[in-house]
Amino acid sequence: MKKKVGLSIFLAIVGVVVVLFVVSYFTIRLNYGVLQGKVTDHYSHDVVRRLHLTIDGRSDILFQSKDYQFTHLPPGKHTLRAEAPYYYPFSEELEIKRGVNVFDFTMKGKEIPDLAGIICFADPVDRGIQIEIRFKDSKGVGISDFPALPLQLEGKLYVREGEDEDNYSRGRLIFEGPIELFWDPNAYLSRNKGLITWDKIQIDPEEEKYGIMELVLRTPQGDFEDVIEDVEFQSPKKEE
Repeated sequence: MKKKVGLSIFLAIVGVVVVLFVVSYFTIRLNYGVLQGKVTDHYSHDVVRRLHLTIDGRSDILFQSKDYQFTHLPPGKHTLRAEAPYYYPFSEELEIKRGVNVFDFTMKGKEIPDLAGIICFADPVDRGIQIEIRFKDSKGVGISDFPALPLQLEGKLYVREGEDEDNYSRGRLIFEGPIELFWDPNAYLSRNKGLITWDKIQIDPEEEKYGIMELVLRTPQGDFEDVIEDVEFQSPKKEE
């Protein structure tokens, strides 16, 4: 009998706890607001690393996520603030309503830390010649933590004449002008990449194997140059 009474009391307590939880949950949902959304880099639409968000005296840090959420916000005006290394700070006054409020925004990059130069590499791919751009600091070390910035890449591509790897010269100019840039979120150092499509290059695949490329990268922090002396050519794939 005592066991049955004890079990009944236990079940009653559990029931009360469940009821209180449900009432509390729906009370919060009805009387408070939830703010959620996505935060991305303005130029690359990639993750903003080490993003620090604050609102209503509370804060959250997103290390590798685009999604954020704040719950239990009283209805009314609140200021959302966001900061991240090498980005301009962001703030926005929001009108929070009861229920779910969605606010997506972007962060604009401010600078590449201690940017002193670039190192570029080129490889033939299916679409053309792909260029990897790596940033280096004042000590010559590759920079891995940086935001996307509005960049412009220009280049000249020459046929490399001379079979001796240590004794060659610039031949005819086969490309000159702006180079398409894109962002590779999976890369470690060379997240900025360029591409010269094969249709912009006219070469003799039997005689012309390598090229010399002169590059100028224009950034908000200045212009940087590099030369790639072993650009490998690859003929466009022909449809069978």
